[in-house]
Amino acid sequence: MSLGTAIKRWQSNWMRAQELDSLDQDQRNALARDIEVATDMLPVLVVRDPEAAAELPRLMNALSLDSDRIRHIHATLMRDMSLTCSGCTAAVRCRNDLDQGQARAHYGEYCPNAETLKELQDENVSKPTHA
Repeated sequence: MSLGTAIKRWQSNWMRAQELDSLDQDQRNALARDIEVATDMLPVLVVRDPEAAAELPRLMNALSLDSDRIRHIHATLMRDMSLTCSGCTAAVRCRNDLDQGQARAHYGEYCPNAETLKELQDENVSKPTHA
């Protein structure tokens, strides 16, 4: 990441944090309710990059899981996994493993959603195969 990109990202995060800080408690509660998260999760989400959970669908694809089908069947579970992914501190490793085609072999070592993803694999909500 270049210095310019890092500065722009920092500025963007700072502005989002300022916007959240400008809300009173009732507005924070309403926002949290609207997006179905705990109020104390808002600051965590604000400082994360908007693409923070981008690894989840990529990882699910690498695991041959159909994220659209799972979202349809388990909407709340997908939201929870996405929130967990958004707050994950291993995103760089996950992204690197995905880019190198190694995520399937190593995600269980660091992914906070690993157990849930394994259960989904056991549930057999895999991607449809085309004949």
